[in-house]
Amino acid sequence: MRFETYVAFRYVRGKRKNRFVSLITVISVAGVSVGVIALIVVMSIMTGFDNALRETIIGNRAHLTVEELGGGVKIGEPDQVIAQLEALCPEIVASGPLIQVEALLKNKTRSGERTTGAFVVGVDPERETAVTMLAENLTRKGGRQCGSGRLPDEKEIVLGYRLARRIGAFVGSEIQVITDKPSISPWGKVRVQRVMLIVSGIAQAKMSEYDSLYGFVDIPTAQMLTGSKGVDAVHCKLTNPFLADQIADRILAKLGLGATTWYESQAPFFEALKQEKLAMFIILVFIILVAAFNITSTLIMIVMEKRRDIGILRTLGTSGRSVLLLFVLEGLLIGLAGTIIGVVAGTLLAYNINPVAEFLAGLFGIDLFNSQIYYFDRIPVAVVPWDILWITVCAVILTLLSTLYPAWSAARVEPVEALRYE
Repeated sequence: MRFETYVAFRYVRGKRKNRFVSLITVISVAGVSVGVIALIVVMSIMTGFDNALRETIIGNRAHLTVEELGGGVKIGEPDQVIAQLEALCPEIVASGPLIQVEALLKNKTRSGERTTGAFVVGVDPERETAVTMLAENLTRKGGRQCGSGRLPDEKEIVLGYRLARRIGAFVGSEIQVITDKPSISPWGKVRVQRVMLIVSGIAQAKMSEYDSLYGFVDIPTAQMLTGSKGVDAVHCKLTNPFLADQIADRILAKLGLGATTWYESQAPFFEALKQEKLAMFIILVFIILVAAFNITSTLIMIVMEKRRDIGILRTLGTSGRSVLLLFVLEGLLIGLAGTIIGVVAGTLLAYNINPVAEFLAGLFGIDLFNSQIYYFDRIPVAVVPWDILWITVCAVILTLLSTLYPAWSAARVEPVEALRYE
């Protein structure tokens, strides 16, 4: 063992007669540990939420939506386009036609007539099961509380559960769908189309946008509402949703069709999540920074206590560089001890956060994680080794910086001044 390392270990242990400095050292180690634990747990939960929300968005939105260039141009032969897409891109595992129309939904209830705006989406129910999670959204799986019913047949509609609540509709209710398609009535030509549809299901997509604004019908019903035989787009599911950009470029180059990826449709949301995670990381790093200041104050106290020892070492020929290195190592030992404890404890806590939350909920009688609010039946956690590595590096760097001033002060101690009154 090198001389500086040996002395650093001795100083960290402290003298029995001076328990105060030893207590401050323990507090410094605990401070670093708490900061590292907080960072690991919070970053793991935020990453877990990010992944869970990303999976929810990817599940409810097609990975790729293909449409004619120019906007508003219908695809007349969707089956032919689907065949071309699947031949060109083997990464496409499922496809289906899509029609979207703005409409008013009207329902008569005991308390009166309720009307609201919505997007009515026409899909092929059989194909849609393989493209999105619409069929699963009609169940009570994955923390859902409101899914019920079945996929729509002709002249039937599936409503998002928030949308259904807003107009007071249930499975089996008959609602009126009003679009701006001109139609002929006994009184002549009118500017709107009114169609009565039966609610076949209530869907819970675990996305506020879908649950509040969307209803789903089959393709013939959607074409009846729009008065057009074509479809607006073809949406596709990929083997890997992160290949969407490459496949979109390939479709544009080979088929001359425009394609919108799942990420482009939700880009502001994902950017907000990324910025929030970065901001939380910076905020929590300040916890470690406070612990680093504790290490600085601890080392300053140790330098003051060890002035006589430093003077003796310098008199015996120890260089100022060795003294500086000695106190840097001492501070690093404190920081590394706190970091290692924090990494181990933080990782264990992150992996067991749900049992801990359930224990605290039972102990204090509060629901720390309401599945009806967050849509997940458990706290989503993703422990990422890369995040833990970054946290460890930041903690060690802050610890190292906190040692520089006390170590520099110790290296500048003059032997004559230190031993004058001894």
